This record gives sequence, C-alpha cells and structure tokens, in this order.
Amino acid sequence: MIPIEYEEYEEAVLLLTGVAQTDTSGGRVAAQVVLSAYNGSEWQLDVTELSLLDGEYYQAALNVIRGRKEIMVEPHDLISNGQEIFYLIRDRWQQYHISNRWKQTCSTCNGLGDIVEYDDYDRETRTPCHKCNSTGLIV
Repeated sequence: MIPIEYEEYEEAVLLLTGVAQTDTSGGRVAAQVVLSAYNGSEWQLDVTELSLLDGEYYQAALNVIRGRKEIMVEPHDLISNGQEIFYLIRDRWQQYHISNRWKQTCSTCNGLGDIVEYDDYDRETRTPCHKCNSTGLIV
C-alpha cells in the first residue's frame, strides 16, 4: 500500500469537517469519522454508515482513517480554527457520543433538537423541540 500524503489527509479532513456541519445523512457520517479520528474513546464510527457517502466523501473518510494512523497527527491540528470547528461538530452531533449512543433519536425533530421549517422563500425557521427538550434524543 502506498503511504498517504500529508496533503491528502489534510484535504480529507477539510472536506469532511465541512460536510459534518450540515444536517444531512452525509454530515452525520462525516461527523462520526472526524470525531472518531479526534477522540476514538468518546466518539465511534458506525462503519456501516460509510455506505451513505458518495464516492468523493467515502474516499475522504478512508483518507482520514489512514491519515490518522499513518501520519499520527490529530485531525483538528490540520485545519485553521480546527479546535473551534471540532467543538461545533461535537456540539452538533452529541447524540453520537458514546454516552448517548443507546438513546433513541427523536422522531419529531429527527434528532436535530429543533423543528426546522421553511417559508416560501426557503428561509429557515428553527423552534426548540419540546418532545426531546432540544436534545434530539429520547431516553
């Protein structure tokens, strides 16, 4: 196997951290990948979720995994404002922290913690979900 280049790892982290900040299934998987590479004892990747990623993002996920192992640099150290970005991702995807994995995703807000509605101009309005107390999780 040809070793991964530092730049490939860096590009993969940058790509996945961007996606991980979205409310999509790809964002969910990207968050699991980068957070697991960041702190694997608290954040773990459900490997079956990798099938949700399109080709470019799937390759980026593999590059993050390889880069973390082969280059031995934490992913947040590769990008500008990395610590802040990882805190945002961590806060956004708390339901995938190991202490919350067993909890059920709220069906009312789809795990977002907020009810998201759009008007005729595609402007987003968010209101706190009362079913899960804005946690996105049901115990």
